[in-house]
Amino acid sequence: MPSSTRHLRLVAAACALFAWASAAQAAPVGHGHITASTALGQFSVFSIGQMVDGITADSPFNGYASGPATPVGRITLTLDADYDLDSFSLWNDINISNEGVRSFTLSFEDASGGSLGSTGVFSAVSQFAAQVYGFASVANVRRVHMDVLTSNLQIEIREVAFNGTLSAPGGSVPEPASLLLAAAALGAAAGATRVSARR
Repeated sequence: MPSSTRHLRLVAAACALFAWASAAQAAPVGHGHITASTALGQFSVFSIGQMVDGITADSPFNGYASGPATPVGRITLTLDADYDLDSFSLWNDINISNEGVRSFTLSFEDASGGSLGSTGVFSAVSQFAAQVYGFASVANVRRVHMDVLTSNLQIEIREVAFNGTLSAPGGSVPEPASLLLAAAALGAAAGATRVSARR
């Protein structure tokens, strides 16, 4: 095989490794990647889809409201692919009027509905900025159940999002040390190609 062909293959492999490593960086998983659903019903025009529409402003009023008759219950957040998640962001209370979620838990499922565990109880307040709740990384998540345990008046959520990465095909994302070893192997292969090309 000509050395230029080998060199091109090494460059292509290095580019693919770099692109894959870049994609593995944690990023927000929100609007466009989550579908929300619930059996709780809705209050007025505040439908469940508004809590994943990318709008975090409180004016004009936007978000999901369950109505005073249902201040607790389950909201399911289905992701568009498998993700490794490590935090949850909640924009609570549609009009920032001391309403909305006060405590909740999150439980995680894989694509087949298998349980991946759950969090402890989180507390929430009414505020404009997102409240961010960290947890130990959970791999291969396709669905998250948000169980609202208490609210003030009713469930009111302006927006939700997660932080995480797309799950690696067939399992977990390699650690940075593994990526460094792969890069070193590519470098060694490139060096060996240069040496053999000189002979």
